[in-house]
Amino acid sequence: MKFRNKITKIAFALMTLSAATSQAATIGDDFNLKTSPASAAMGGVGYISPQDAVASVYGNPASLTQLEGNTDFTFGATYLNVRNKGGSNGTGLGPAWSGDIEMEDYILPSIAFRQRVNEKMILGGGVQVISGLGSDYRTTNVLQPTVTYLNFGANVAAGYQLTPKTSIGATVTASYALLELGLVSNTAMEEALGFRAGLGVIHDFGLVKAGLNYNSELAMKFDNVVRTSPGVMSDVDMEQPQELILGVSSTPELWSDLLLEANLIYKNWDNADLHKDIWKDTYTLQLGGQYSVNSKFKLRAGYSYTTDLLKENGLGNSIGGVSSLEAGGGTVPIDATVIQFVQALADPFWNHSATLGLGYELTDSMGLDVHAGYSWGRDQTIGANNIEVGVISLGAGLTWNF
Repeated sequence: MKFRNKITKIAFALMTLSAATSQAATIGDDFNLKTSPASAAMGGVGYISPQDAVASVYGNPASLTQLEGNTDFTFGATYLNVRNKGGSNGTGLGPAWSGDIEMEDYILPSIAFRQRVNEKMILGGGVQVISGLGSDYRTTNVLQPTVTYLNFGANVAAGYQLTPKTSIGATVTASYALLELGLVSNTAMEEALGFRAGLGVIHDFGLVKAGLNYNSELAMKFDNVVRTSPGVMSDVDMEQPQELILGVSSTPELWSDLLLEANLIYKNWDNADLHKDIWKDTYTLQLGGQYSVNSKFKLRAGYSYTTDLLKENGLGNSIGGVSSLEAGGGTVPIDATVIQFVQALADPFWNHSATLGLGYELTDSMGLDVHAGYSWGRDQTIGANNIEVGVISLGAGLTWNF
């Protein structure tokens, strides 16, 4: 019985550790362009034909050259409401429990600018939350686990018009991340720095444009963030995955008032520290459109689908380099059974996302973009555990052109 109580404690502790990768984001715990004021209304597209500075700076840097004037600046924010309900029937690890997540509301800012240097070179920069999470079950079970993860990315980007039809670009991201793991009776907020680089290319074929961009992994190390045995604090290694994005969009030569874009995003979770222990590689298909009613008013809509994240085979005995946790005054090892229990409680099981919004030119130099969306997936049952998730998003942004 004493050993089972330790296992129960470690299972719930691991739930919070695993939750460091499972917030109400849109592609795993990465936001991509889903919080960009215009792209968020179009299913997250914008890697080929971005409609604001945020999408250029955080999307394909080759798209920076599509800046029409000399300078533009976008400021926006997105509100997320997370509906996450989990539970267990008590026949697996731990006692029976059921409840809703407590930390439900988030505000995610997005800020970016583009500046023309000459006819061929455009520079850009910005700050936004590029990934994150929140999980709070303090009123649901006796161990009161809670976790917070926020990753702020500062991007510097450059785009160059190689030929009249071809653009190339590069980005560098410096991130500042905060991670708190409320594991049973101890908790700590630790910080980490990370860096990644990206490359992109876009070619205009006439009726359509197509492009490709790649972002490297973003590695972080959180020192002394989790207690792995009595009196011992250990580090956690974590990476946001490398990704490859293919895209195609229509041009005004095909339809003068209608823009359609499709993106395919591959994320390599299988090789990302911490994530690889519970998730597998995913593909996301994004479809979005924008219809110009007149010179001032635009209607937008989109849909995206992401393949399942859950890793089912080859589960190991560690998460993020941590192979044990302190519980009940002793050391309890992590094993595949415990990890499977954690997956059922902490993974983001939404596959679908539907969005809509509009853009309106308030003045000759200022435009307003608003968006709304809902993300959902099927209810998941893993062993004795179950989870259901829904995410509501609302947001707006202003863009100034100079």
